[in-house]
Amino acid sequence: MDVPSAQPSSLHATTNLRDQRPPDADQHGYRIKEQPMGTKRKIKVILMGAGASSLNLFKKAEEDMEKLEMVCYEKNNDVGGTWLENRYPGCACDIPSVNYQFSWKIKLWSHYYSYAPEIWDYLKSIERENDFITKYIKLRHRLEHVEWDDVAGLWRCQVRDLDKDVLFQDSAEFFINAGGVLNNWKWPQIPGLKDFRGKCMHSANYEQGYDLSNKRVAVIGAGSSGVQIVAAIQQKVKHLYHWVQSPIWITAGFAQTWAGKNGANFRYSEEQLDFLKRNPKKYLEYRKQIENELNQRFKFIIKGSDEARLAREYADAEMRKKLQDDPRLAEQMIPKNFNPGCRRPTPAPGYLEALVADNTTIFTESVDSITPNGFIDNEGRSYEVDVIICATGFDTSWLPRFPFIAHGTSLHSLWDSDNGVTSYLSVGIPTFPNTFSFCGPYGPLGHGSFIPLIEQWTCYILSALTKCQVENIKSITPKLGPSQQFRQHADLFLQRTAWTSPCRSWFKQGRSDGQAAVWPGSRLHFLKMMEAPRYEDFEIVYLGENMFEFLGNGFESREFDGRDITNYLGSLDDEGRDVQPRYDESLKNVLGGFTLGDSYVVTGG
Repeated sequence: MDVPSAQPSSLHATTNLRDQRPPDADQHGYRIKEQPMGTKRKIKVILMGAGASSLNLFKKAEEDMEKLEMVCYEKNNDVGGTWLENRYPGCACDIPSVNYQFSWKIKLWSHYYSYAPEIWDYLKSIERENDFITKYIKLRHRLEHVEWDDVAGLWRCQVRDLDKDVLFQDSAEFFINAGGVLNNWKWPQIPGLKDFRGKCMHSANYEQGYDLSNKRVAVIGAGSSGVQIVAAIQQKVKHLYHWVQSPIWITAGFAQTWAGKNGANFRYSEEQLDFLKRNPKKYLEYRKQIENELNQRFKFIIKGSDEARLAREYADAEMRKKLQDDPRLAEQMIPKNFNPGCRRPTPAPGYLEALVADNTTIFTESVDSITPNGFIDNEGRSYEVDVIICATGFDTSWLPRFPFIAHGTSLHSLWDSDNGVTSYLSVGIPTFPNTFSFCGPYGPLGHGSFIPLIEQWTCYILSALTKCQVENIKSITPKLGPSQQFRQHADLFLQRTAWTSPCRSWFKQGRSDGQAAVWPGSRLHFLKMMEAPRYEDFEIVYLGENMFEFLGNGFESREFDGRDITNYLGSLDDEGRDVQPRYDESLKNVLGGFTLGDSYVVTGG
């Protein structure tokens, strides 16, 4: 009699289970996001400048990122940045060419220190091979206003099409400054410069191919560009006038052990190029040995070190010898109160020899004024010249040429003359959301090749972008406190280095007493610090009210996108790809328990 009564009860229980659907929301209105954890939302990035940094970011983003829209605004008519703009005589990189290239784009170079046209051609070849202009770059476009919209979580940008002279709007979740440090060149403030009737050029806007033969040429500026120009043109011109107003160490460039005689540049022989082509492993060893030397240079930047003393003694002796012990030039040029490394060394073999040549006149005091036909020196004497070349540098104030505003505060007021510049580890700006910089203030400006550093900045930035995509983050902002503490540490540490010595350097805005906004450590120190973002240093705002909304529907995205769902055990793919294996079904017939006889069956534990 009990059995018939039990059956309706069982049916009732089944019906109840079917009716017990999970709630769509909890009592607070929170709902599960119906997607697997790891799902990436689409975001957009606006980049400023199409130099080496942007080219690397495009390449790595294509390889590693999903749902990332990119647009790059470039004021010039082509890619290449500094290597497009700087085409003055003798313009070359201060880093050996084999170490001034991306790890994913290795080539054979013509010279040890390559000249600007070859470096630009290398960068242009990357663009051509990947069609980056078609995909991402808007040439002849200039940003004129960039402001953060906190409600929408977007950077609102005003952009001018320079060819059409049309201003339009664009917006993106992230803004990346890839414009470089040395991009806003400046004329010297010399009375009468605009009245000069001869040929007047700036080193960063040089008329490539202009013939200087048999001309009287004045070169104003003895920085990196100036010394290269003087060395390159002295033997071509009729007479050369040049100003050396402050002491400067003239030393061989980076990695001089591998350079030519006396640190000179050299052209690779066909035999050397053939050897490198046939022996890629030896080419790697060659690059590593040079990089090994570059990475040890930081020791002579440290005040009081044996390396600093030896570098000073060597440079002093070499300068006196090449200046032919000219007492006036030696007294004016050889620094007394700072060591080599205070300014970034520039390879300019022949510069010192040019200063003592018969067709050269050197001034150690400022030019008084420029006249329509030449110039007047500090003692009132008049000279006629045909050409004036101004190698007078760049605006290195770190401030953009347009209003850059977040939360009602302009970067120009945040980084004013009273407060100086405060960055977050060179890559971020405190209180400015969703913005990153390639080599902002306190970056490794004097630490050797920028290319490995660019690759590390890129990895760091893409890692942060991925986190924001996956975790549904609206904004990520460097906190002011950690940024100020980083600067406090840096400013104190930098007192140990030659960079804070009383030399005039673009590291310090062209002043001997300027703020030395340089990375407080070695290249390896920087690369280690930038391996991954320290998210505890950021204010993070989420799009949803629940920060764990990204956990989603309980699944992980690899369970649906074709990746290996047992990746944690290792990869079976011959190329190491993270893909779901095609399993050998016949393995069951070898290792399956059902293939064995009854004697192998274990029962009862």
